[in-house]
Amino acid sequence: MSEYKTEDEQVEALKRWWEKNGKFVIIGGIVILSSVIGQQVWSNFKISTLTKASAQFDVLMDELETGKTDSVLQRGETLIKSNPDLTYSILSALAMAKVHVEKGDNSAAAERLRWALDNAKQEDIQHIVRIRLAKVLMAQGKLDEALTLANYPKQGNFRSQYTIVKGDIFYKKGEIGSAKTAYRSALDDSKLGSQIRGFIQIKLDDLGGSGDGA
Repeated sequence: MSEYKTEDEQVEALKRWWEKNGKFVIIGGIVILSSVIGQQVWSNFKISTLTKASAQFDVLMDELETGKTDSVLQRGETLIKSNPDLTYSILSALAMAKVHVEKGDNSAAAERLRWALDNAKQEDIQHIVRIRLAKVLMAQGKLDEALTLANYPKQGNFRSQYTIVKGDIFYKKGEIGSAKTAYRSALDDSKLGSQIRGFIQIKLDDLGGSGDGA
């Protein structure tokens, strides 16, 4: 407004500008304010949804620990249907798959794990689901499909876990040499804990230790 020489001229110019543009400023302000309020409402909704899902998942895990398997399946089903995009739903599907395996229903377990693998967004959870699905498929005798999962190329920090599963699959297929190779490869992982390392060594010893023969 510096081009106007007197205060009266500045005030008059401001009046003219407001008469011309004020309506649009008000409308724009309402739109912006509505957007901010909308974001706050949405954020509050998301927080509320996450809080409720978290509480339900905590109950589900307590039920899993205390052997209330039917309740686990019912609560997990509710979580998945109401919030399929939440990580809690993926973890609930894992818990449900565990219950199905314990009940001897590997088909239902595989179905839950396939859903979890299709919907999981976090890479680490995807690895966990993929490895568990491979184990369930192996139990079903679907060895080639299980091996495809175990051969997933981008294994990251889960390489040794994938490799152990590969060893188990090869053993099931009667390919003892390949099983030994897989177990030895898993043992090469320097990050492997002593307990799991001992477990793998037992598997190798049962197969006759070193060597490629059957």
